Amino acid sequence: MFVNQDLRKDIKAALAGFGLAVVVGTTGTPGVVLAQEVIEEVIVTARKREETMQDVPLAVSAVGRVELESAFLSNSTAITQFAPNLIFDDISAGTPGGGGISIRGISFQDVEKTFDPTVLIHVDGVPLGTNTANVMKLLDVERVEILRGPQGTLFGKNAVGGVINIFRLKPKLNEWAGKARARVDDNNSVDFEGVLNIPLGESLAAKVNVARLDQGGYYDNVTTGDEEGDSVEDRYGVHLLWQPNDDLTAEVQYNRSDMDGTIAPMLSINSPQATFCLFFGICATGDDAPISGDRVKGAGGLRQDFELDSSDYQANINWQLTSQLTGVLIYGHREIDETGIYDFDGSPLEIFHVRRPNEYKQDSVEARIDYDNGANLTVTGGYFYWHSELESWRNEIDISTLLGLPVDACGFAPGQTHCQLQEANADSESNSVFAEGEYRLNDQWSVTAGARWIEETKKMNLQVTLPVFGLVALPPTSGDRTDDDVIYRVGLSWKPADETLFYLTRSTGFRSGGFSIRATTPEVASTGFEPETVENTELGAKTTLLDGRIRLNAAVFNMDYEDMQQEINIPGGAAGNQDAVVNAAAATLRGVELELAAILADAWRVDFNVGYLDAEYDDFRAKVFADGTANDDLSGLPLRRAPEWTYTAALNYAQQVGPGEVTGRLSYDWRDDYAGTLTDFPRTHVDSYGVLDLSLSYRLDQWQLSAFGRNLTDEDEYSHTFVVSPDSIGGSLFTFATPRQPRTYGAELTYSFGGY
Repeated sequence: MFVNQDLRKDIKAALAGFGLAVVVGTTGTPGVVLAQEVIEEVIVTARKREETMQDVPLAVSAVGRVELESAFLSNSTAITQFAPNLIFDDISAGTPGGGGISIRGISFQDVEKTFDPTVLIHVDGVPLGTNTANVMKLLDVERVEILRGPQGTLFGKNAVGGVINIFRLKPKLNEWAGKARARVDDNNSVDFEGVLNIPLGESLAAKVNVARLDQGGYYDNVTTGDEEGDSVEDRYGVHLLWQPNDDLTAEVQYNRSDMDGTIAPMLSINSPQATFCLFFGICATGDDAPISGDRVKGAGGLRQDFELDSSDYQANINWQLTSQLTGVLIYGHREIDETGIYDFDGSPLEIFHVRRPNEYKQDSVEARIDYDNGANLTVTGGYFYWHSELESWRNEIDISTLLGLPVDACGFAPGQTHCQLQEANADSESNSVFAEGEYRLNDQWSVTAGARWIEETKKMNLQVTLPVFGLVALPPTSGDRTDDDVIYRVGLSWKPADETLFYLTRSTGFRSGGFSIRATTPEVASTGFEPETVENTELGAKTTLLDGRIRLNAAVFNMDYEDMQQEINIPGGAAGNQDAVVNAAAATLRGVELELAAILADAWRVDFNVGYLDAEYDDFRAKVFADGTANDDLSGLPLRRAPEWTYTAALNYAQQVGPGEVTGRLSYDWRDDYAGTLTDFPRTHVDSYGVLDLSLSYRLDQWQLSAFGRNLTDEDEYSHTFVVSPDSIGGSLFTFATPRQPRTYGAELTYSFGGY
């Protein structure tokens, strides 16, 4: 059941007005006595050292464990409600748990591990070099930080759009602590999670975590009668802490996840001009509905099974060498083994089916020295090494019907011949040296300067077999390239009072070039693409008002984005098209961001953030249309995943009731409409939408019982859209979309002790 458009507008208007009323009411009535305590300080590590968020001259949002748990997030995509100008979409069409992340209009969505993200996710200081499995359940998490704008000086590899830092709970010395949680919802999902902290002596502790996450299918398939989007995940890990004295802390952890299930349906949204509609009758039922007639119902005839196994090893050492010098070493190793089967035509027919098995691993080492003279100078500098390897990658495409062959002439069974087969391996190695420091000129003024030299080498080997007058193996293709650059940050800060900070900063970002392993012609595959760069100028203010009861932060920015790496479906190849990355555009992105936290009275607190983005291409010329013969001028198109307005209004409640405490949260997360595809192809534009969530909990001693509702207005805008081989008059080979999770109700029971 869907809420009608008029009601949606009423809800949006009411909540928008509520957010405005909070801003006006709290800032315009300083005489009101607020009984609740002050807004708590938020400690972040946005500059590789612990400091309060209000002292950091950067646009950073942070959310702690209490807020994360009270929001009852479905997964990591829902962190959009905690920061302005942030889009985090699930793009599992091609890689399990793929994340399409955009910060300030700088976006990424390709599913291949040879293409680097523009926004890096770090977990306990280790960057994740691929977007696979970025859509994750946020279990055992202490804090999430969202850093907006280029962060390459301190965070290195390809952080041109920003960084999302996720920190897990740490072990505790000399204390037993733990948590057990059970959650159910109306889609037959049942989750169990357990965390136990074990003291192992005066200087040693271990934290053990286990979870079984059984997610029911959110979507019905009208062709097969099955449910889709179901999964079972088993997670476990151990985290050791050794602290023999006050100067040395060492941590070692291992985490494992084994997951299998089916992905969300591919929704066929072909226009009447699409090849799949004209020749096979696979047509959308309308401009706003897929072939099934319902945006949360699939119609594909192929079961889209996936398996995703990942292992992470990590070591963190922090050694206080002197009263002013600290040595830090962070090592991370990650392995991913995945297989996915995808019904890209989204219909009962067997037109375009793909199987994608691959194995990936990465290693990273950060060795640095942190200096703080305790008076006016802090410096962080060191060396970072990265190596990732796509050990094996296969793209097995069954296009029997499309080629006029008998059904199942290709197939995925052992011994059968695939109509189109791509096999590859790739390697990436990066070395960088970096330093950034802050010098306090006096009690009010500080200057910041930093730089990083990066050198990155990438290699690729590709073998393609195509159905050209029978199956033909093209000559093997290989590529080898090295890119290097120096990026920097300079800034000036003014702190006229303890509770007020103004800053001006200029920073640059660099993302290295690479190769397109889904290309099917040797010339495109071997040519590769060049690096891209970003220059960001930002002016910001942070202030705390009314004796700590209001926190108000704002930022204004201007970014110049050059040699943009665009994932384009270009003419050529077996089916008349092939995927490639090209440096096709330049853009200017400007915007404003505002974040507010305010205590209203007694038990009430409001959080509000709003972002405005003016993103436009300065120049965009590329051969992207199947009927084109030369570069097309696309400069008038909107940038992908770059909505003009975003905002979130959240009302939090906490009150002692009887022997326990009642807490609640009502939030409305709204995103303006935005382009879902590079060419803003018809039917792929994502209309504006808002997600309304509500939770209510009662805590008594160590027990907590909660009820929650997500997406209460049953918003059904698409999460991801994609077009294959578009032409300039609205035609294509085919076009598909994937749905967002529908309205969900659930309950949770938690037992915790010792601070967990």
